[in-house]
Amino acid sequence: MGVSQAAPFNADEIRRRCEDVLWSPSGRPDEQRAGLLEMEGYVRRLAPMLARLVPRMQEGMQGTARIVLRHSGELLEGKTPSDDLATRLHEAGVNARALLGLLERPGELTPVSETPDQASTGRT
Repeated sequence: MGVSQAAPFNADEIRRRCEDVLWSPSGRPDEQRAGLLEMEGYVRRLAPMLARLVPRMQEGMQGTARIVLRHSGELLEGKTPSDDLATRLHEAGVNARALLGLLERPGELTPVSETPDQASTGRT
């Protein structure tokens, strides 16, 4: 089951807003600032959800998720390499969209009741 069916947020709306920011960005600074705040809000909401899912992901997907989460942290801590508002908005939109994508398609997951130690030893 995908996260969009089980999570308490509207994945379709987040996806649409990310696409608006990435493919039809406004040139007006006030709209860019509003969009940046919105994208940062999505990152704040989605990053912890992905972080909780990472231990259940397969190794390759875990690596991808960790990179996206690292970028999420840098974005929210203001460690972006650019002071340009349009660039920051684009980076936030890319990050929010990546988080959403990994939440919707995390790959094969270990069962909730099984910890990584139990998976490696075969114990439940």
